[in-house]
Amino acid sequence: MDDKRIKQARFADVAARSQRVERARALIDQIVSDQKARGNSHFSSNVYQDEPLLKTGRQMASYLPDRYREMRAISRWDESCTGGRGRWLSEAELFWRQGTFMADFEDDCPYRGNFKSYYPTYNAMSDRQLRGYFTWRSRIRAGELAEAPDAFALVYIYEVLCGIGVDDPLRGFKTLKWFCDAWDSEEKDIKRHGLTWQQDYVVYHDLDPKLLAQTPSMEFEASLYAFARALASYRKGAGLDEMDEPSDTVGTTAEAATRTTATRMTTARKRKNGPLPRPDADVASAMLDAAARLSAHRIDTDEFYREHRDDMRAVTASVLVRLDQHHRSTRGTTLVEVLFGKRIEMSYTMFASAVFFEERAHADAHVTLNPLRSYRCTKGLWTCDRVHCDQGRNIKLGNILREIDRRMRIAWEWPRLLDEDGTKTPKYLQKMIDTEIKNQLEWSRAHQPVRIDIDLSKLSGIRSAAAQTREALLIEEERGDATASGSALLESAASVAGVDVPSTAGSRPAPPQASGRAPSQASPSLAKHVDEEPRAAATRPPAMLQGGPFSPEQASYLADLLAGSASPRVPAGTSEDMLVDAINDAAFDLVGDTILEFAAGGVRLIDDYREDVEGYING
Repeated sequence: MDDKRIKQARFADVAARSQRVERARALIDQIVSDQKARGNSHFSSNVYQDEPLLKTGRQMASYLPDRYREMRAISRWDESCTGGRGRWLSEAELFWRQGTFMADFEDDCPYRGNFKSYYPTYNAMSDRQLRGYFTWRSRIRAGELAEAPDAFALVYIYEVLCGIGVDDPLRGFKTLKWFCDAWDSEEKDIKRHGLTWQQDYVVYHDLDPKLLAQTPSMEFEASLYAFARALASYRKGAGLDEMDEPSDTVGTTAEAATRTTATRMTTARKRKNGPLPRPDADVASAMLDAAARLSAHRIDTDEFYREHRDDMRAVTASVLVRLDQHHRSTRGTTLVEVLFGKRIEMSYTMFASAVFFEERAHADAHVTLNPLRSYRCTKGLWTCDRVHCDQGRNIKLGNILREIDRRMRIAWEWPRLLDEDGTKTPKYLQKMIDTEIKNQLEWSRAHQPVRIDIDLSKLSGIRSAAAQTREALLIEEERGDATASGSALLESAASVAGVDVPSTAGSRPAPPQASGRAPSQASPSLAKHVDEEPRAAATRPPAMLQGGPFSPEQASYLADLLAGSASPRVPAGTSEDMLVDAINDAAFDLVGDTILEFAAGGVRLIDDYREDVEGYING
C-alpha cells in the first residue's frame, strides 16, 4: 500500500513538471513570434559557452588581444609578388607593415620592466612588452611624456620617420622635434642622431629650411658662410681678386698679352708684400665675430678685446686675408678650405642608423638648406653637397687667433699676457701678425684726436697787439672804417672763445675802402691764413707743381692719361714699358700699389688712384 501511494505521488509530480515545461515553451514561442521582441538586443543567434568570469594574475599576464595576434600573423614571407615566387621582407618593411596595421591601436596594460635592443622593432618585443609599448605610445600621443625604456623611444621615432600615425609632414616634424628635445635619456642614438634625423626629415619632405635655423649644424654653417663672405669682401676691396682673374687678352697681340701678364705679376707681387688697405669696419667686425664662433680660442670674451675691439678687428681681418692670399699662392687653395675642408658632393643615406622604409622611391628633387649645403635625389638615390668637416670649434683657427691675441697684448703692453701654449707658429704667420700690428699702431697714432687748449688769459694781449697792428697798417682815411671792421672781427672771435669784448660803438667812421686794395688784415695770424697759400704757390718749384714725386717726363705721361689720351707722350729713347715700370715704382712708395696697368686698349690708370695722381700732378 505504501509502494502504491509512492508511485502515485511520483506520477503526479512528473505530470505537473510536464505541464510547467509546456507552459514555458508556449511562453517562449509567444515571445519569439513577437516582431518587437525579435529586434531586442537580448535575443540573438549567438551560442554561449561556459566561461570563467574572473582570470588569475598569471592568466592576465599571458593574455593577448586578437589585434596583436593579427599583427604577428603578418609574415615576413610575402607571396603576393608578381610571378608567384614570393620574397622575404626586410626588417624595415616588416616593421612598416606591422606599424601601419597598428597605427591607431591603443592599449591599457603598462609595462614596468626593461627592454633593450640595438635596432628595436615590434618583432623584438615579447607579448608583454608589446602591450606595454602601445600603452605607453597612447600616453605619448596624448602629450604625456611617460617613462619607458629607451628602446620604446627609438621605436616611436622610427614610426614617425616612416610616417606611421602621421597625416601631415609638418606635424610629423614638430612631433619629432618635440620628442627628441623632451626625451631625457643617456641613449646615445637619440642624442647623436636625433638632430640629423630632423634635418633629413625636412629635406625628405621638402619643408621650410627655417625649421632648422636653431640647430647646431645650421648655426655652424651660417657662421662659416659669414666668415667666407667677409674674407671675399675684404679681398675684393683690397684688389686681390684681380690677381686670380684671367687676363683679358682677346684681340691683342702676343706682345701685348705678354706685357699684360707681366704687369699683373708685378702687381700681384707688390700687393702681396705691400700694405693692405684698411678694412671696412663692418667687414672686419663680421669677420672677427664669425671667426670667434668657429674658433676653439674665445677671442671675444676677454677684457683686452672689450678694451681694444676696433684694433683687434682690424689686425685680425688683415692677418686672415694675408694668410688666405698666402695659401692661394703657395697651395692653390683658400684659407677656408685649409681650415675646414673643401665642399664635395657625396652619396648620402637618408635616416641613417634608423629603421626606415619608404613604400615607393622618392621623386627626383634638389633641396638647398643654405648656401653651403644642398641635397639631390636622382632615381631614389641621394647625394649631399657640403663642407665635410667636424662642426665643432676649429683648433687650427683657434691657434691663429690665439697667436694674434698674444702678440697684440705684448704690443699694447697689456698687464695680463698669454703664455705660449707650445704650438709652433710658422714664421711667415708671425711676420704677418707683427706687420699688421705695426700698421695698426701707426694708424692709431696718426688718427688720434688733436687736443687744442686755448689760454683765455692772453686774449687781452692779443687784442692789444691786433689794435696796434691795425693802426700801423691803415692810412689816415681808412682808420675810421678799419676800426669798425676790426672791432667786429675781434668781437666775433671773442664770442667764439666765450670772452666779453667791450663794444667799439662810437668810434669815428672811416671813408670807403679804396678800389683794388686787399681786405684789411685784423692780425698777423689772419694775414698768414689769407696770404700764405698764394705766396707759397708762387714760390713753389716748377717740378713740384708739375709732378710732385714724378719726373717731368713721368708727370707729362700721367697728365696725358688723365686727359684721356689714347697715345700718351713717351720721351725719345725710352720704351713705354720702362716708363710705366718707373712710374709704378715711384707710386708704390706713395700709395703702396701700382697705379698703371696694361689693358686691351693700352696703358690704363687704375681708377682707385686717379684722385691721388691728380693731386700730385696739379699740386
